[in-house]
Amino acid sequence: MAFTNKQGIKISFECSELIGELKEDIAEFGGDKIVAVWCKDNPGVTIYTNYDFIDKDQPITENELQDDEYIRKMTMNALLILLEKQNEIL
Repeated sequence: MAFTNKQGIKISFECSELIGELKEDIAEFGGDKIVAVWCKDNPGVTIYTNYDFIDKDQPITENELQDDEYIRKMTMNALLILLEKQNEIL
């Protein structure tokens, strides 16, 4: 299904490997665990490119982000739903 921007253009992002890693982490830590998610705005939609566990002793730094990326917090279950949607082939 992918994401659809305001102009009606469908946008997808291949992330099968990330989905596999996330499913393993959900099995180990539970889907309600909140993680830091790398986000990037792409013509009217948000693309999710990575995630990591939140560790207050080792916070995520700006140099871990690429241009125009930002961090959003969400549960691993919510992220899985978004990744599966954005991974769908057009």
